[in-house]
Amino acid sequence: MNTSNNKLINRFLLYIKYERKFSIHTIRAYKKDLDEFMNFLNLYDNSISLKDIDRTAIQFFIQSLSKIGLEGKTLQRKISSIKSFYRFLTEREIIDYNISELVQIPKATKKLPHLLSKKEINRLMELPDLSTYKGIRDKSILEILYSTGLRISELITIKIDNINYNKKVIKVFGKGNKERYVILGQDALNSLANYLEMRNNIDLRYKENIFLYPCIKKSNIKHISEKTLFNIVKKYLKMVSNNEKLSPHSIRHSFATHLLENGADLLAVKDMLGHEDLTSTQIYTHVSIEKLKDAYNKAHPHGD
Repeated sequence: MNTSNNKLINRFLLYIKYERKFSIHTIRAYKKDLDEFMNFLNLYDNSISLKDIDRTAIQFFIQSLSKIGLEGKTLQRKISSIKSFYRFLTEREIIDYNISELVQIPKATKKLPHLLSKKEINRLMELPDLSTYKGIRDKSILEILYSTGLRISELITIKIDNINYNKKVIKVFGKGNKERYVILGQDALNSLANYLEMRNNIDLRYKENIFLYPCIKKSNIKHISEKTLFNIVKKYLKMVSNNEKLSPHSIRHSFATHLLENGADLLAVKDMLGHEDLTSTQIYTHVSIEKLKDAYNKAHPHGD
């Protein structure tokens, strides 16, 4: 196996970590995709260098992925990882020209997101037991997620100092460490206030923790883990719906869809979600259209 390939990949990963400030999840995905590409090349020649291949090698890799039925966003991401890698090699003058430049990223068919109805959201908020600390904490988590449309990875890293109660906003850092402000509704503000009052009284060590949701291990000054928060939210989602595909991200989908259904501007929703591209937000307009069609078919005499 060509060890120089690993060095090139590691150099690229350091670049996206320290210069581009990509999240640990994105870096892990890039590494997985590039390792997979390298392993594919090694099947044909384990001494091959990533610097010496041409465009056809990338195209053969894409064909192999298509043959095993890979499609949609996963396929797009793998191609995007390779293109980013070769763009980096070109910019650093490690190779003379970008062999991936003409490689096309296929368009993925957008799958409608799984989300909760407004009734299900209301039921969700009633589930936490407010006679316990955990219940008060969980209620604040659910309310903030629905009020702001935050990703779980953004929620866990919120620091108490990031919250501006007077302006009813939270400063968060999204993908690529990009800063944005999200809005807190009154229900979320009330739940947050109840939680923080209880949090500071439950354990003195929590007062020293700068994060809104401290790690559950009492000796730890870090924030709660993504896995723990995922499991907390998932537990409540199972209580309101039999849809196994619902996840904490479904609350984010519900936030965006309900805003648009009530007349919110698409560009405003895009900014609230922290999307770079409007096309990422437009999926929610499709959800609204599908609901309109469903309502039309049920209500119109000639609809169905």
